[in-house]
Amino acid sequence: MPVQVIYITALLLFIAVLPLPAEFYNLLKIVAAGTFAWGAYRNFGKKIFLLPIVYTVFAILYNPIMEINLAKEFWIPIDLIAAAVLLATKNHIAE
Repeated sequence: MPVQVIYITALLLFIAVLPLPAEFYNLLKIVAAGTFAWGAYRNFGKKIFLLPIVYTVFAILYNPIMEINLAKEFWIPIDLIAAAVLLATKNHIAE
């Protein structure tokens, strides 16, 4: 995955703390779930054990098919943590 996709996903996650229309959050779930699923796929089988588990948890949280409905107050810290994790571990996902 190109590093630009990781930056765009992190930017969308940072923007998600603002009150925006529901369509933005639907797009965010698709992009974030795909990015985290790819990160989990790339890191399973590597020596870093915790990273694919973290990516998998975020991929499940942002799953657009079986949505997890939480209040906005819960999503704000999740979005910020997810963006920080992506930026901190971008070298493990990027090709």
